[in-house]
Amino acid sequence: MQPTFTATLALSAPLPLTLHPAAVYLRSLGSGSRPTMKQSLDAIASILTNGECDADTLDWAALRYQHTAAVQAVLLERHAPVTVKKMIAALRRVLQEARKLKLMDAESYSTAVVKLGLQDFTPETGALSIRQGKGGKDRTVYLPDNAIAWVEKRSKG
Repeated sequence: MQPTFTATLALSAPLPLTLHPAAVYLRSLGSGSRPTMKQSLDAIASILTNGECDADTLDWAALRYQHTAAVQAVLLERHAPVTVKKMIAALRRVLQEARKLKLMDAESYSTAVVKLGLQDFTPETGALSIRQGKGGKDRTVYLPDNAIAWVEKRSKG
């Protein structure tokens, strides 16, 4: 099932290109990288809004941890890990631009770009350590059995 956050994530009015995090990020890239990363951002926006937004119409500054975690999970279901890494890098850079443009406060930025690695996962118990989560706090969550099997399969392949 795909998450939908349309009501809270669509821009209410267009932003000038100088204040649009995705536009600022894409303009910082070379002409060869720009189409690929734009396609990645369009795909992420589409996931978050059930196809209603693209990179230009999504309010990137409104993204929070639950959004980026859901995006990462969906991307991992659909793409190879190397592709997901590239797409998440694009997302992280857009969120950095949102922070630099003062569209996002530091706490919202830091919780939205939480980075998880296999070292954070304990397969025997299904525990996943979240470092520097909401409010800068660490916590542990437990994955369901099917998610444990999926993570173990991906870590070996």
